[in-house]
Amino acid sequence: MFNNVFDLYNHNVLAYRKILLGLETKDIVSIIHGTGTGKSHNGLQLAYDLNKKIDIDDDSRILYIVPSNGIIEHLHEIIDSIPSLNFDRDFSKVDFITYQSLVYLSNDEIEKLKVKLLILDEFHHIGAPIWGEKINTLIKTHYGMKVFGMTAYTVRDRGTIYERDMVNSDGSELFSNSVVSEYDICDAMIDGVLPKPIYKTTYIDLLDKETKLEELVNSKDFSQKEKEEYLKILKDARKKILSAPSIKQLFKNNIKKDGKYLYFCPSTSEIGMNDIDSIIQETKGWLYEMGLSNNDFVIYKTTSEMGNVGKLNREAFYKDKTLDGKNVNNKLRIMFAINQYNEGIHAPNVNGVILGRLTSSDIIYFEQLGRALSVRGDTKKEYERLESLSYDDLKKICYSRNISINDNYIKEDLIQLLVAPVVIDLAGNIDFIKDLENNLTEKTKQIIESSTKNKNKLKISNPKFDIEIENQNIYEILQYVMKRLSISWEDKYELLIKYNEHYRNLNIPEDFRTMNGYDYNENGIYLGRWLVKQKILYRNGKISEERKKMLENLDLDFRDNSDIIWDQRYLLAKAYFEHYGNLQVKREFKTSNGYDYDENGFYLKAWLYQQRNKLGMDSTDSKSIEKRKLLEDIGMDFSFNYLENLFDSKYELAKAYFEHYGNLEIPQSFNTINGYEQDDNGIPLGVWLNVLRQANKENKLSKSRKKLLENIGMDFSIKNFDEEWAKKYKLAKVYYEHYGNLEIPYRFKTSNGFDYDDDGINLGGWLQSQKQGIKNESISNERKKMLQILGIKIETKNSDEEWLKKYELAKVYYEHYGNLNILQNFKTTNGYDYNEDGIALGHWLVTHKQKFIGKRKRHFPINQIELLEAIGIQWMSEKTDKKLQLECIDENNYHRKKIELLNRAN
Repeated sequence: MFNNVFDLYNHNVLAYRKILLGLETKDIVSIIHGTGTGKSHNGLQLAYDLNKKIDIDDDSRILYIVPSNGIIEHLHEIIDSIPSLNFDRDFSKVDFITYQSLVYLSNDEIEKLKVKLLILDEFHHIGAPIWGEKINTLIKTHYGMKVFGMTAYTVRDRGTIYERDMVNSDGSELFSNSVVSEYDICDAMIDGVLPKPIYKTTYIDLLDKETKLEELVNSKDFSQKEKEEYLKILKDARKKILSAPSIKQLFKNNIKKDGKYLYFCPSTSEIGMNDIDSIIQETKGWLYEMGLSNNDFVIYKTTSEMGNVGKLNREAFYKDKTLDGKNVNNKLRIMFAINQYNEGIHAPNVNGVILGRLTSSDIIYFEQLGRALSVRGDTKKEYERLESLSYDDLKKICYSRNISINDNYIKEDLIQLLVAPVVIDLAGNIDFIKDLENNLTEKTKQIIESSTKNKNKLKISNPKFDIEIENQNIYEILQYVMKRLSISWEDKYELLIKYNEHYRNLNIPEDFRTMNGYDYNENGIYLGRWLVKQKILYRNGKISEERKKMLENLDLDFRDNSDIIWDQRYLLAKAYFEHYGNLQVKREFKTSNGYDYDENGFYLKAWLYQQRNKLGMDSTDSKSIEKRKLLEDIGMDFSFNYLENLFDSKYELAKAYFEHYGNLEIPQSFNTINGYEQDDNGIPLGVWLNVLRQANKENKLSKSRKKLLENIGMDFSIKNFDEEWAKKYKLAKVYYEHYGNLEIPYRFKTSNGFDYDDDGINLGGWLQSQKQGIKNESISNERKKMLQILGIKIETKNSDEEWLKKYELAKVYYEHYGNLNILQNFKTTNGYDYNEDGIALGHWLVTHKQKFIGKRKRHFPINQIELLEAIGIQWMSEKTDKKLQLECIDENNYHRKKIELLNRAN
């Protein structure tokens, strides 16, 4: 039995016994315990126990190696907090050092060390080549030395080609087959060692995602109707994004004005953008907006570069004091940190943490979350104290802390709320917390299903976290569009098969939309339209042999869809003729079999009029002659003045539209069978009315017909396209006078010429079309001169000379500053000084990075890549790397694609 001087939790007591037992028969043992579960206490307990066994005259040492000086500082604080311990006495044989300090020792110096016990904290760090080599030298030169390792995560360099699992079972690593105890964050929550978090977060970069989706829609080969549908959804989403709660609002809504918080800042940053000082200034601005003054809050800062100053900040933060010793425990206190609390260091009695770092590493994320879960001090003891109180007492405490509770909460739920820290995730690390919730749910389920005995150890009644995600509805809209856009050819083919299996045919209506293949869903894929497109590609020989065979296996009719529809409607007309002996069909007659009226059937009369128009005696192509012959066989007379008859039929449709809608404002693209419903295969009523307007302008429309049309609200005025051009030119002139140039963004819309208006005229797109018109000489000389007066630029620059000019500026920047960390809005004329009128060097560099990682269709030559790499360009940012991981289906795919991206050159 050992003297538990470090008050180990039950799970650590069990682990420690396994450690001692393992070291009796093995030289190397290890444990894998989650962040915040107290694993460091095992190392300290072992060092303490062996220190007592080493004779005072024995010069053997215990070497306790950790990743940072901050952890050594933390271990000293733990020892000093226990009254019964004296550091100089109880740890006289223990040397606390960092892995980095080994680098400064030669192999001879390492060999001369007399080490009896080697303790390696966060032992996955020995996967680093230099550190690993030094540890191996130490072990090889110290026969019989015992080694104890502990870590929360065993994998080194996860997600890279250097990834190593430091406990793999093939025996190739130091800690292979050495693990005697495993205990993760989920186990700790189940035991009440760590609380469940109250998690506040939001989806970020939604505007960027919406823009990318809009670009994707415009770049893909969709029908006009599909494009309009997707763009409408995205436009609505954009409006919601612009009015949605911001990251700033998330922060302000969840910060207590007398609270104490840890703020994790990004480890890599851009000066003036997201570096720690910029983040602090931004946060201060938010605090001022909350009505706080400088006297109401205290800001602390710690980074690895700050040395003793960072240490003083940490000590003051722990003790709720300012750097000059004033008590501030009634004020808001925020510690901003970079890589100081990721592993091994805890800041107890904190209300919560703020995650300002988006990470692709689950290791870093859960290290930070572990800090969050352990910030409330000794959770285990707090659990036990609260468990001794009554339900009513717990409710009173919740009310006193302004904690919202539900009437159906049980005692365990109230305890969870009282011990739970708040995690304010400003970086959108949402997938990680959901994964943890799923793991906790599954582990809890296994315990409940295993035995009654294990049920008693559960300290949680509900494994679900209190997760509040802002902007989730907008995110789901964008995800829906992304899913629709990314569905593959093979996915749509599978829907065809399901339709065929369900209906025993592939007579799919062109406007049929589905998600499962057989049920209509207005938000689904246009399966009918897609099938029509595949048939066209098949007939034109523009489909691969593999896909051609797959379609042929479905026994499809590859004729033109319009011919198939024509045959179907001809059969209705033939059935009518055979039943009634004529084709004198009433306008309102609808049918499904050709002779019986059916409210849900087809308007046969309008179709017959349409055929007289299309297949008149002046139609001489073979297909028209064949169709005309079939119709003549069932009584259709093409010899009379079908043009007059055609006017009557279309006038009747226009009248039906007027009677239904009360106006004749018919879109040009409107086709119809009955006069008031859109039908792509119907008569082009909108086009017909425009033809009549033109005929009236040229005095070719009879007064009687004009009177008929005016009686149903016809407006014969024609939009003056010269006036339209002049209107847009005037807006361009206003833009030029306001901004001094015509460098109008392609998507710029406006109503007044200088302010962006989402509902305005697309001035940028119009200007691009004018430039193209000047290049291909399709625009009049008069308009060309008017545009040139405004300074429109159409000359083609020498792209190589332009590129080299900007590259030389980038090279000067690199030689001056030693890096290429150029702000995106940085402009310059000499390469190192900012100049508002200079070349946008920052934007140029960002564009190159985007091209390189595949966000643009065109890339640049290999010699340009080599030139940029020679001056230190970093192609892939942490954020891009995160997105790449999300896009890849597995880690192997991620590694392959990343290597491919970083070696790409066209």
